[in-house]
Amino acid sequence: MKDIKFIACDLDGTLLTDNKDILVSTYNSLMEAQKRGIRLILASGRNSAMIAPYAEKLQLDVHGGYMVGCNGHHFIDAQTGSRIENESIDMETSARLFEFAKKHHLQFLAEHARGFYVYVPKSLFPIKILVGYLKQRHKLKRKHQGDYSVLGGFTMSSQAYVKSVNKPTDIKENCIKIGITHFPRVIKWALSNMDTDLKERLNVMNVTSYWIDIMPKGIDKSAAIEHILNINGFGFESLMAFGDAENDIGMIKKAAIGIAMGNAMDLIKENADQITQSNEENGIGLVVDRLLKSIL
Repeated sequence: MKDIKFIACDLDGTLLTDNKDILVSTYNSLMEAQKRGIRLILASGRNSAMIAPYAEKLQLDVHGGYMVGCNGHHFIDAQTGSRIENESIDMETSARLFEFAKKHHLQFLAEHARGFYVYVPKSLFPIKILVGYLKQRHKLKRKHQGDYSVLGGFTMSSQAYVKSVNKPTDIKENCIKIGITHFPRVIKWALSNMDTDLKERLNVMNVTSYWIDIMPKGIDKSAAIEHILNINGFGFESLMAFGDAENDIGMIKKAAIGIAMGNAMDLIKENADQITQSNEENGIGLVVDRLLKSIL
């Protein structure tokens, strides 16, 4: 195989099982890769606080790894703690995206520097009840310092600011990342009917059949990874990347070896150099083991 110095892994649907765990076999392969001098980059749509538990488990701080959060909005050197951030979505554009979501009864979740803006339409009443419960729980957690588990392996800072929004003027800060979600057929419609100028000025990614992630144009995982590679004296020719969704396509296409998981979207498989087994079948570990055998 090529001279790989870095391995980049998406989290959900890639490194993590559906239960949000790392398989023991996958863990062992990645730890062995790090012992051999290959450094890990955990690149996710999640923010760094939600990536951190997996970075700690894989000992990225010991082995000189990195975390890329919010689809490339920021990255962190796990060894030094240094953080570099990219631009956010301006307040006016964020408000327009909220208007679009509310008009078409879509769920809206925007992350900003201090926390989250949330809108849940009446048509998603069960989710509205769940969000209400989580907000009440968060109020209790605010009395304590530190992060806590929310749902499905996701964590949140107890000091995060969470506000329900009902009109565009409720959005008073630039947004790091905006998520729009609904049933798959509704999301497919939303992707086709979003204002053309918004789609041209933003990076709109279908990360699951029911979820759209929206970032500033030019901000994605591959841009952040390129920065990491460059500051270490390498380029994409030294990268192996694993992913399953549209927010992974940049790093999959640019990496020396881009690998789609067996459970990946068809678009990712079409742009990958290889297709491995699924996130439930040690897809990452199987490829990493072959890489390690090739460099004995």
